[in-house]
This record gives sequence, structure tokens and C-alpha cells, in this order.
Amino acid sequence: MSTKISDHRVTVVCVIALVLAAAGCGEKCPSGPTPPATPRWSLQTSGMPIKAIWGSSGSDVFAVGDYGTILHYNGTLWSAMTSGSGANLCGVWGSSGSDIFAVGYNSGTILHYNGTAWSTMTSNSSAWLYGVWGSSGSDVFAVGSNGTILHCSGTTWSAMASGSAAWLHGVWGSSGSDVFAVGRDGVILHYNGTTWNTMASGSAAWLTGVWGSSGSDVFAVGRDGTILHYNGTTWSTMTSGSTAHLYGVWGSSGNDLFAVAYNGDILHYNGTTWSTMASGSAVWLNGVWGSSGSDVFAVGWDDTVLHYNGTTWSTVTSSSGEWLYGVWGSSGDDVFVVGSNRTILHYNGTTWSSMSSGSNTWLSGVWGSSGTDVFAMGEDGTILHYNGMTWNTMASGSSAWLRGVWGSSGSDIFAVGQYGTILHYNGATWGFMMSDSAAYLNGVWGSSGTDVFAVGENGTILHYNGTTWNTMTSGTGAWLYGVWGSSGGDVFAVGENSSILHYNGTTWSTMTSGTEAMLYGVWGSSGSDVFAMGENGTILHYNGTTWNTMASGSAAWLAGVWGSSGSDVFAAGVFGTILHYGP
Repeated sequence: MSTKISDHRVTVVCVIALVLAAAGCGEKCPSGPTPPATPRWSLQTSGMPIKAIWGSSGSDVFAVGDYGTILHYNGTLWSAMTSGSGANLCGVWGSSGSDIFAVGYNSGTILHYNGTAWSTMTSNSSAWLYGVWGSSGSDVFAVGSNGTILHCSGTTWSAMASGSAAWLHGVWGSSGSDVFAVGRDGVILHYNGTTWNTMASGSAAWLTGVWGSSGSDVFAVGRDGTILHYNGTTWSTMTSGSTAHLYGVWGSSGNDLFAVAYNGDILHYNGTTWSTMASGSAVWLNGVWGSSGSDVFAVGWDDTVLHYNGTTWSTVTSSSGEWLYGVWGSSGDDVFVVGSNRTILHYNGTTWSSMSSGSNTWLSGVWGSSGTDVFAMGEDGTILHYNGMTWNTMASGSSAWLRGVWGSSGSDIFAVGQYGTILHYNGATWGFMMSDSAAYLNGVWGSSGTDVFAVGENGTILHYNGTTWNTMTSGTGAWLYGVWGSSGGDVFAVGENSSILHYNGTTWSTMTSGTEAMLYGVWGSSGSDVFAMGENGTILHYNGTTWNTMASGSAAWLAGVWGSSGSDVFAAGVFGTILHYGP
């Protein structure tokens, strides 16, 4: 089950006092109607690995992860932020809620948040960056590959001489002249305000995180359950009681520490011994931070966020983590998404939940005539049917990977797939149709049961007139993945190399997409309100004249799209990502 990630914006309209006075309202302002919020894309679920977490308070928390993922918690809800980057983000720290730094890899990525928006900083480095910490907003350190240590004086980043070639994964300090960096092969470096020097750690373990309550009470964690402690003079090995790889450490004090591990383990230190806590999760955990010992967050893979209230750990958010390919609904509060490893998710208008599919195959497409008559397709000829209660396997008679499905009714359904396979369901049985094509077919849509389009490999477009399937001239050699139309004379097909084709009832022609991204899905509420999805979070919108890029707030590859209206649209993609467009 995944907790919905969203945010709400309310606009308040005030009437000018002069007008009120003229109306005889005095100082009392009568309540007026609140204008509707502008639709936008927001993240509902994301299975992106979350790598690090930091907050200015328990109601102002930031978590960062792969593909530019940045999540924000306001004390009530988690919401996605637009990072403007597709880099994998590994570290986050701030001097305040309006002065935050996130670092990652792809060529020395450093992002900065000013309280309003994230922007990219010039790092002057191509290193992979893993950790960031500062004594203030004008004294910030970032560490990374090959001994890289960067320093920011507030506006400009510059390289520091570390004296090491080790990959560094964590950094923390008690002040700007007492900073520790840890990394591979047990490397620990110390900065005294002038130079970085290597410390004797007494360990060869790969160290991944560091935190201290003071300069003479510092903890470093790493692989194989390694925990080291520094007392101001020497580093020594602590007994962790675990062999799990540890990736993050944080504490509210020197006798209240938390360390997180790759197998979902969370260790706690009470000032005397380390012990394992019941986390309730087996997900790989990467980072930990808290506002106090009774308000602690741990983050990890599959969009996982755990919270500790001083007594127990509970899951706040977690997604399927699967690759999602198809989406369809009977209404905005009855939506189905299908994907890898038999995944079927259902949205009831409030939350997404996992459904038991009874299948072990990857599912690629979904369509229904109603919420109690839904069909899902996938590999090895798999066809599942949902009757409103359970999913059941249907006999397809095919072993082909079925990629797309559409119907004009519950007794007139078309499924397409490998090797030119087209199946038809008449309400009782599935049977083969003669396509006269061996092309891999990816998508299907029709304006009626006698006007159906199928698209696929190398620009293949087939048309069914109610009697036979015939090949159409597409004018492209690009693979086509999705097709949708507002009518039989207004059809859109999308595919590789940013291809968007349009059919006017007579011929197919190429449209200018304005992107270089691969496109996988297309849907619209009308011919002048069309959405196309693709790689790296690409979402395009067609207003009847031109295609324009929309801000998705995600860098995930998006494969499926469907909506109940033009202001209630769902997009699904890799790592369990589900986006929603609406107020």
C-alpha cells in the first residue's frame, strides 16, 4: 500500500478596502468564493530510491534520491518538489529551511534551495558527490569520488586538497574547523580549519556515514555492521551486534543514536550498547535524521520513509517499486495501474493499494468497460479479468507478449502484441485475428469497433475497418508505442525519437513535438487537450495548435497515461511512479 503524496494550495481573495467601504462593509470583509486552484502535476507514489534526509524542523523535512527526486514534508503531508535535475541525489543539508544544499552524481551535481525554488550551482567538478554538511550557509563541505572535497563560501564552490584518493561518502563536523569525512577502506579524514589530514581509523571497512554529538564524541558507520567511535583522541571499534551494511547514522545526543542498514535493520545506541530495533521493514535504508529522539525519519528504496515516535517505527510512505506500464479507470476514484511482477494497483480516490492478481507475469496494458469488467494483458499471452471482486485468468490461446488493449464494449475487445499478434474478445472467448503483419505491436485504440488503430515496430500502423486489418502509410520508421484519438479523423501516435504522428482521417503526418525524449503513452480529453508521456519525466501537452512541455516534477520514465477529464489525469512509470494532474 502506498500513502498518497500530495499538497494542497489555497488562494484567498481579498476585496479592496475602498470597494468594501463604498459598499458599506466598513472593516468587516464578507467571505467570497475561492477561485479554483490551477491544475498541476503532483507525485502520488514514487518507488525511487531515497538516499538522504535532513530537516530544519519536524515539520520542514527534505528527502532526496535518484533521478532528481526531492520530497518535502510539512508536518502533515509529503509532496514532490521540482528539482530541475535528473541526477541521482545522495546527500542533503541546510543551514535553514530556505538555504539547503543537495549533492549527487552526474558530473558534480549540486543543487540549492532558497526557500522558493531549487537551482543548479556550478560545482567546478565532475566528481560523484555523496555527502554534504556545513557549519553555516557560507561554510559548506561536499565529499565524493577519488578523494574529492569541495568547499562553498556561500556563492562559489572550490576544490580542497584532501590528500586522499579514496571515495568519500559522508561528512560531518562540530564546527568549520573540526570536520570529519569518511570513505572506503576505512579512510577517515579530518579538517582542522587549515588542512585535511588522514586519521588512523583502525579499520579497513567501507565507511558510509558519520555523525557526532561533539568533536570528541563522533560515530562512523559502514559495511558489515562496522561502527567506529572517536573520543577526541583515537578511533575504536564498537560492538554493533550486526553484520548488516550500515549506510546512515544520526543522533539526538551521544546516548541516543540511530543507524540504518541495507536489510531494513535499525540499530539504536543508548550510550552503553547498540541494539536492533523493530523497524517493520525489510527495505534497504540509506539515511536517517530527526528533530528529536522521538521524531526520527529513516529513508530508503522504493520511496520508503519510516518514522519513529519515541516508541515504535511505522511506515509513512512506500511504493510498489515496480515498473508500471498501463493505466485506466472507470472514474477518477476507480483507477487501475498494471506493471512488472504481476503488479496491479487500485486507486479509490484517496489511496493506492495493491491488488492480488493471481499471476506471476509482467502486465503491460489495462482497459475496462466498467469498474467491474476490467482486462489486463501481459507476457506469455496472459489475460486477466476483474469482475469487481477478484482477478481471474482467461484463456487467450496465445503465448505472445500482449502490450496493449482497448475495446468498444465488454464484448468487443482488441489486444495486440508480439509478432503482429491481434486477439479479439467477443464476450465469450478470445480468438486470433489475421493482421498480415509480423511487427511487434505496442498500442491499440479505436473510435468504434469498426475503426481501430494498432501501432508498433518500425512505424507500423494497422487499421481495422470491421472486416480486415490493413497496413497504413505512417511516413516514419520509428517505433510507435501509444495511440489515442478524439475521433477516427483525429488520431495521435507517439514513439521513439520524440515522434508524434497525427491522422486527419486521410493521411498520417509528423508533428513538431519540441522534445528529444522517447514517448510511450498518449491520451486526451479532446483533440485540443492531449497529453503525451515519455522518458526522464517528459510530459507534453497539445492545445490544438502546438505541443508544449509541462513541469512534471519527476525524472522517471513514464509509460502510461489516462484521465477522467482534462483536469484529472494519471501517469504511471518506472519505480512505482504515479503522477496526478489536477487542482
